[in-house]
Amino acid sequence: MLLPWVLVFSALGLGTGGDSKRFSWSERQAREVSEHLVDLFVGISQLLHKGRSGAPTIVSRKEWGSRSLTCSGRLAPPVPYVLTEQLVGMECQEQNDCRQKLRDLQAHSVYTKGWCDVAYNFLVGDDGRVYEGVGWDVQGTHTRGYNNVSLGLAFFGAKEGSTPSPAALLAAEDLIFYAIRKGHLSPRYIQPLLLKEEVCLTPQQPVMPRKACPMIITRSAWEARETYCPKMNLPAKYVIIIHTAGATCNESMDCQIRVRDTQSYHMDKLDFCDIGYHFLVGQDGGVYEGVGWHRQGSHTYGYNDIGLGIAFMGNFVEKPPNAAALEAAQALIQCAVDKGYLTPNYLLVGHSDVSNILSPGKALYDVISTWPHFRQ
Repeated sequence: MLLPWVLVFSALGLGTGGDSKRFSWSERQAREVSEHLVDLFVGISQLLHKGRSGAPTIVSRKEWGSRSLTCSGRLAPPVPYVLTEQLVGMECQEQNDCRQKLRDLQAHSVYTKGWCDVAYNFLVGDDGRVYEGVGWDVQGTHTRGYNNVSLGLAFFGAKEGSTPSPAALLAAEDLIFYAIRKGHLSPRYIQPLLLKEEVCLTPQQPVMPRKACPMIITRSAWEARETYCPKMNLPAKYVIIIHTAGATCNESMDCQIRVRDTQSYHMDKLDFCDIGYHFLVGQDGGVYEGVGWHRQGSHTYGYNDIGLGIAFMGNFVEKPPNAAALEAAQALIQCAVDKGYLTPNYLLVGHSDVSNILSPGKALYDVISTWPHFRQ
């Protein structure tokens, strides 16, 4: 769980070196945060203004026993932000204990959350050590809207209700200035700002965040054949989540080939009127138009004219799709509601819920069962 706050360090066009302006709180801002968060905020602010130049000791992924890194989104340095969060429920003081906590966090992130790895670029233990998350060059999944322009830094190990230790703050300071020197972070002087975040510490019914419609790779882009499918009965009443059970794809060109081959198989071997799905989602985070909004699919008997079939390209029995693919599918569903293609009180089901089939695979099914409107 996360404490209900996020510190954002934004490169503000201030002079480098020690010529920065002193940060000051207004009375209204001070009243909005609790005393221990103010103490933490001021502590980091003071550290950043001292201009330390130490190089951090980073415990590598291999050293803490990480799984293989599978995230594909790349950061374009230097990034202008550092976003920090404090994790609770991960108390540890000894390095071996902290390593185990990170392995548990990674497993939770991948198998429960459906992310490609831990959410953060680096994690700072209360033991004063910096642990490599997804590292300098890969996007994290820590803060929607900032993942591609920021380094995500998480403090862990402190007792619940306590702020990070002085050793942890010093390690974070060294990491930030090292990032500036090495070109990972904007070389302009860092000015701290506080952004409030609404994070509930008790489980709630998940709510689909409102997003802009995702970019959809059209049929013409992947060179689709002509469709012969009848019209869809809109707005649809169901969303049916499917996996293709074949190979996955991580690059747009590979995904387009995969979609084209799927269409050929469906039409030439199965005698479908077109590709069977309304939309397909790749591990590149792309949404590929199948028969689209207005035509019936051929994915689920009895639901083809009233259910939107969204197929993740790949086999997700053991491992779920990555965060980019999951977010793209969720954005597509919200887009369908916003555009009137899907009724607002739709039901979301797995393919296996409405057909005698293993799709969408257990790992993906476990993820979608936490999504809004899910019905088993």
